[in-house]
Amino acid sequence: MKISIYLPNFNHAAFLPQALEGILSQTYQNWELFIIDDGSTDDSWSIIERYRDRDPRISAEKAPRNRGVIATLRRGLELSTGELLYPAAADDYLTNPRFFELGVAALQRFPQAAIVYGLATIIDASESRPIGPMGSYISSPGGRGAAKYDDAGTSVQFIPPQEALETFVSHHMFIPGCSVILRRALMAELGDYDETLGPQSDYFLNHGLAALHGAVFVDAPVAVARVSATTYSGSASDDDCFRRHALVEKRLRALPLPYEKNERLFAQFRTSTIASRLAEAYQRRLFEALRGSCEAIPPDALQMFPPEPAAFVTSLKKDCGRLEAALNDQIERARSIFDEVAGPLQPLPPVPPSGPRPWLKPAAEFFLTLGKTSGKTFTRFGNWLWQV
Repeated sequence: MKISIYLPNFNHAAFLPQALEGILSQTYQNWELFIIDDGSTDDSWSIIERYRDRDPRISAEKAPRNRGVIATLRRGLELSTGELLYPAAADDYLTNPRFFELGVAALQRFPQAAIVYGLATIIDASESRPIGPMGSYISSPGGRGAAKYDDAGTSVQFIPPQEALETFVSHHMFIPGCSVILRRALMAELGDYDETLGPQSDYFLNHGLAALHGAVFVDAPVAVARVSATTYSGSASDDDCFRRHALVEKRLRALPLPYEKNERLFAQFRTSTIASRLAEAYQRRLFEALRGSCEAIPPDALQMFPPEPAAFVTSLKKDCGRLEAALNDQIERARSIFDEVAGPLQPLPPVPPSGPRPWLKPAAEFFLTLGKTSGKTFTRFGNWLWQV
């Protein structure tokens, strides 16, 4: 199976060699690479020419002017001839030389799956400082027992379509754009990159394909993604972020899913998207802790405080209320954006009886959240609680 790699570039001369070396280091050799330079004004083209002359599998073309990332991605897709697609980025790079090998083997083993993806690491573009992990899959109770195998020490698991949608909307599955391989024939079902979705076009394609056909998760770090103040995640306003995600929800609702659409899933998508963007849980925990600390001071003890600390405590209590009200306003505004773009949610049916041991779910979510910042031990424990 041939992998077609298309790599848009605009003024990323500083990062191009690392991106290209990551591709050249892959153990799987049946690939072609198309580099589309989008009118760069730095030293990009000389670097591209050097690598093009080095390997006959590499082709390149230079646009006379900058057309934008969507047009460049579409051009790369037009040039591609392989059964599989790897959309690369000039400022990201592969770190695992077996990624293509693992991905092709996984898609051969699970021919029903539309995509295969692995884990990635986010780093700061200016300092190369690690920021955190990207990519996940934490199975729901319905996903237990799905097909899984071991490939030379790397766990590989098939995620069925409905399980993919359910874990995506609950933020227990995320497919990074820098570590995904897609089946070209199935991608055509969703069209190509949607201009109206902008930077979220690959986000919709990846998760929409998984919801339609299922995905394969490679539980290993395979790539690095750079972020900066100029990338979408670093520069988009809250309103723009919510509007793009509402468009994604609208597109997801329109998919011919091979199972019954559940309104509760889309409600969960909105809630989790808003909460994640605004760091709602952390903010509320902060307000609660600060308010609790202030209220723990008895009035007679507070009267003994010097004027400045006493005024600080009084002001802090007021600020907690003000900031919490501002957070609530942000949430309501986000909900109104979703309603405007994707349509109001339909009335939800009564919640069915929970599965076994529902009281463990909050604890599992707590340890999974803690694990994002405090290490894999908490993540493993949270994952175990989730599946008990």
